[in-house]
Amino acid sequence: MTSLLQKIGLFALLLVSFSAMAADDWLIASRTESIGMGQKLTIEVVRPDGTASWPQSLRLNLTYDGKTEAMTLEGASDPAGNRRIYEGRLQQKHLGVVRAELADQPSNRILLLAADDQGITPTVATDEVIEQTDRPVVVLAQPGEEPALSAYEPAYFVMGSNSENGKDAKFQLSFKYRFFDPKGSISQWSPALSNIYFTYTQTTVWDLGGDSSPFRDTSYKPGVFYRWLGKGTDLWPEEYHLGLEHESNGQGGDESRSINIGYLRPIWHWDLQNGRRLTFYPKIYNYFEKEDNEDIQEYRGYADWQMRYGREDGLIINALYRQGTGGYATGQLDFSYPLSERIFARTGAFAHLQIFSGYGETLVDYNREHDTQIRLGISLVR
Repeated sequence: MTSLLQKIGLFALLLVSFSAMAADDWLIASRTESIGMGQKLTIEVVRPDGTASWPQSLRLNLTYDGKTEAMTLEGASDPAGNRRIYEGRLQQKHLGVVRAELADQPSNRILLLAADDQGITPTVATDEVIEQTDRPVVVLAQPGEEPALSAYEPAYFVMGSNSENGKDAKFQLSFKYRFFDPKGSISQWSPALSNIYFTYTQTTVWDLGGDSSPFRDTSYKPGVFYRWLGKGTDLWPEEYHLGLEHESNGQGGDESRSINIGYLRPIWHWDLQNGRRLTFYPKIYNYFEKEDNEDIQEYRGYADWQMRYGREDGLIINALYRQGTGGYATGQLDFSYPLSERIFARTGAFAHLQIFSGYGETLVDYNREHDTQIRLGISLVR
């Protein structure tokens, strides 16, 4: 969150801007203090007295890191006297403090804080000079970068049908937790510790059509990973995760299943037109323990090939593909679309369609193929 000092600084700058305005200047004010690529920016505009008419659109100059981008705002409301609402969407990726002013009319300037698609907004003082360097690989977490407790994998509840038991449902809960706050005394002593995260994901398949509607199986996945940022240029990933993860179904006897893995996850982002982003984030792993399912690599292989495409205020498509060493393949597609405005970065209410085909939808069935599953429901995190 923006610190109190930042808010005071931004407010003071606005006061100075307003008091210095000439009588024929246009006045602009944003309804939000932060923006992100592909997100809607709403600007309230006050025109000078005596202006003949309202333009249907206005151009807004956004200046960041010495570069200026012209953004088009369209009239989003009927004029109310000398006031009108204009809206537009940010097409370029920014991170940090952005200065905004009208391009074709004299106006005041406002400051906005630009965040990425994960809702991460750096804590930057308005008078701070940001030095650009070419140093690759390790960039530690910064104070205010993200909450200690945040979303990890999607959280959803979806329902469908199958040829075995009729109706069924699948739901998932997931979060990650950063152990050491970057502002804390431990991180100040050793900043590298602020990049350690605990993760937990729980996935359940529920046979609604079976006798007494039992849970078919539940997978519990606690883990820990270390995060660092990469070079992010050419073919270099923008981020890496190096972690350990345990997965089990909590059963005993013949139904017991568990694996322990170590993994590396490089992450690439490509910003596309119309605010869309393509993310490629494969999870490449090796098994440390798989006693309950010795041949699981024949069905899962050694990598989860994952991609994410879309825009945060529209349709998002998540894709997962696994290729086992025994020739067995598994795929899953998740489509989500917002039903309301987002509450946090990836959190809100979304219509969710999931298609699964292949092996191992549950850990107990890692070597068993089911019919293609199509389920529809709602997600809270995507």
